[in-house]
Amino acid sequence: MALNLNKIKGLFIVPEDETEESKTIKKEEKKETNQKIEKIEKPVFQHTSSVSPTNEPEKGTFNKQIFNSLTKAIADSNLPGEDYLEFMDALMAMKDIPLDQKIKMQTVLATLSTKGLTVQKLLESAEYYLKVLENEKEKFKQAMAGQTHGKVDEKQKQIKTLEQEIQKKSEQIKILTDEITNNQENISKIKESIKEADVKIKSTENNFNITYEHVEKQIKENIETIKSLSPNNK
Repeated sequence: MALNLNKIKGLFIVPEDETEESKTIKKEEKKETNQKIEKIEKPVFQHTSSVSPTNEPEKGTFNKQIFNSLTKAIADSNLPGEDYLEFMDALMAMKDIPLDQKIKMQTVLATLSTKGLTVQKLLESAEYYLKVLENEKEKFKQAMAGQTHGKVDEKQKQIKTLEQEIQKKSEQIKILTDEITNNQENISKIKESIKEADVKIKSTENNFNITYEHVEKQIKENIETIKSLSPNNK
């Protein structure tokens, strides 16, 4: 007897849905815990960082969407005839009967054995469905690898490119800084040279003026003496 998807879902015990109140309480507890951790670990001089407790992945929880996907894979792979699934379906039908679980299993096995179910077939079919789940897990890993490549690896490449740009710009900045330093040193040398030249020019100018005045004075004195020689001045 083939079981439908809802029947197969019913073979598994799943966590009850959290109420909005319990979700709010958990969020508040998590926030309070993170604040306590941050307060304890916060150094006197804290370096600003983009990484915070909220950036860390949350602990895994039961996910109905994933559960539906896994049970669908089992339903799609349901073997014909009586096997582990039919055994568990019959066992779940006895859940309200006050009997030991082992006795219930023995009862169900005895009933289904009339339809060809054996312990060996029961174990083999259970292993088969485990392999179905393992196959789904492998598909999930491959999908995650694709996500990692698409979302993480590409971001890593972007980081590497930006780091290379930073290195390139840093080298350019160093070259420009060296040029600025050299230019500033040259400016200082030129200014000092200008001062020295100005001192020499001023000194030469002063020497010229003194010498000029000295020669001029003599000529003027001679002119006055010559004037005194004229008969009109007697």
